Amino acid sequence: MRLIIALVLVFSPGVILAQTIEQTGPTPEQVIAGFEQRVDAYFKAEAGKPLVRQAKQGLYVRGYSYSIVAFAARCFYLNEKVDEANAALIENAQFYLDHPEAIGGGANFHWHADIVMRLIEMYGPHGTRHAGLLTPETEAFVLKPIWLYAKEYSWLDKAEYEKSKTWRIYGSENHDAMDFTLNWHFAKLAKDRPEYKDLKYDKGGTAAEHYRAWNDFFVMYCLERARKSPCAEMHSDSYNSILMRVMYNFYDFGEPRVHQAAGMLLDLYFAYWAETQIDGLMGGGGARIKGPNIYSQKRTSGNAPMAWFYFGIGKQPPMSGYEVNAVLSDYRPPAVVADIALDAKGRGRYEIRQRPQGLKLSVIKKPYKVTALRTDGGGILLYSYCDPAFIIGTPMTEARPWSDWSAISMQSRWQGVVFAGEGDPRIVPIVRPANNLVDSNGQWSVQSKGTLITQKLETNIGAAEMMAWFSKRGLPQPVVEGDSAFVEAPGAYAAVRVTRGGFKLEEKTFAGKLEAGPDFTTPPGYVLTPDDEYAPLILEVMAKTDIESFEAFKSKVKSSKISFEGPVLRYTSIYGDELTLDTSYKQTPTINGKPVDYAPKKVFDSPFLNADYNSGVVTISKGDRKKVLDFNQPLNTK
Repeated sequence: MRLIIALVLVFSPGVILAQTIEQTGPTPEQVIAGFEQRVDAYFKAEAGKPLVRQAKQGLYVRGYSYSIVAFAARCFYLNEKVDEANAALIENAQFYLDHPEAIGGGANFHWHADIVMRLIEMYGPHGTRHAGLLTPETEAFVLKPIWLYAKEYSWLDKAEYEKSKTWRIYGSENHDAMDFTLNWHFAKLAKDRPEYKDLKYDKGGTAAEHYRAWNDFFVMYCLERARKSPCAEMHSDSYNSILMRVMYNFYDFGEPRVHQAAGMLLDLYFAYWAETQIDGLMGGGGARIKGPNIYSQKRTSGNAPMAWFYFGIGKQPPMSGYEVNAVLSDYRPPAVVADIALDAKGRGRYEIRQRPQGLKLSVIKKPYKVTALRTDGGGILLYSYCDPAFIIGTPMTEARPWSDWSAISMQSRWQGVVFAGEGDPRIVPIVRPANNLVDSNGQWSVQSKGTLITQKLETNIGAAEMMAWFSKRGLPQPVVEGDSAFVEAPGAYAAVRVTRGGFKLEEKTFAGKLEAGPDFTTPPGYVLTPDDEYAPLILEVMAKTDIESFEAFKSKVKSSKISFEGPVLRYTSIYGDELTLDTSYKQTPTINGKPVDYAPKKVFDSPFLNADYNSGVVTISKGDRKKVLDFNQPLNTK
């Protein structure tokens, strides 16, 4: 394929750049069509290998269960070691029957049980792919611990949606989705099985009643994510991938309206991911980006495996179990999404504005943590500025006390720039978590184009010093001149400026411990720490195509004026925008004289992804490709 595209990009009044881009290689349709070959290679890479069980850590057995279901999925797909696969699934179920306390609590069971039910659907006695590989005896046995979960954790009021509009979150966003997926899927299987169909759940109702309730709930869930943004855990590469993983079962095994809603939500999510990724790395601001993920994205988990399976981006991942639902699914992203994901140069330069949810109405902590989110106002403008050489972004938030926010929205908010190039080069200006794992409500910010200003919030939880972290991999050592540290990235120049007082720059790493996991040490980096922890930091980034040299960039940054009018920082950026940030938190930040709008009319606003807030109609487009998703349609289909 040889395709020449002429682009005319308007950046600001009177500034127009005409660019001609030549694309060669397979079309987006051809890349998507290669999915089956990539899946086949993924499974065949494990052919003939014995089951290697991940170690149990007391009652924390998530990894153990994933190793079991991954082994079983591989055996059934390749039609090898089928007896061992059945025995392994029974072994896993027996552990939970022997230790029912490991079924609840959110740490283990619902992480893998949806995969067990997929294997039943595809390979069980009535399987859609290869019936009978998973035996009737195995099917009956593995459903026993799933019933113990469902009868306690599924109840009809939990599936209520007319008042809550599905914004009543049990635990966190990804846990909530894993929970209702398991409850829906068990009810689907149980309603026609003699041993379960007449049993009553702990809080009432039969499997058939629960199945109907969860179908209705799910269709509304998808509609509300189209109306008001898919993820309160915004742009979290790891948590979002877990959230979306469970949607495949609804797509493949749900009734027509459920299937349609799930497919549209997956289309929306991968467009949401595609426009903010560079080299397969998710850029832009986010939340719940914790511990080592602050400094580098994993290339073997999160969205990275699906970037390879769907779009051929990155490397073939090792088998982990997390991606089994996706690789065995009939779902494929549309060509327009593949075009967005694959054509970073053709996307050109653009801005993204989104309106995620994050404010809370209430929290109930016992017997289950339930957070009701507010959807009647603003609070967050998620902004990204994207160039083929970099993506810089931040969640611009109101400077509210932490008590106003839901935990999943304010935890470990991330901002900074990810550069194109080897080694995941990035600059991260954030408040360091005191335990090097998590903090909440750490900083606030204002951004326009490639200029980001940020300040530590006094109303934080678990925050240490304000800092700017420069990756050592992919970037040279920053050069200190005056109030700034400058660095040359592969396709861009960047600077971090300290607006008040001095600073130090040193090479260092941080150490911490993951929740229920191993110790970690961050990648090597250069850390800029201001003497005044509440002094705003300014991150400036510009593509090399826009300026003649590194020296010219440095000169442009130095000539950009910093001033304070009382507590209000006023700054003219290298792009010519005037930004203000009130360091007393009293006034809303402004961009060229206009206060930041935390409740814009569009929930998705970019050249590729567009929707009015609360409409439920989403348009994905690039060039001549276009797909309109009307999430209202399944709601009205029974």
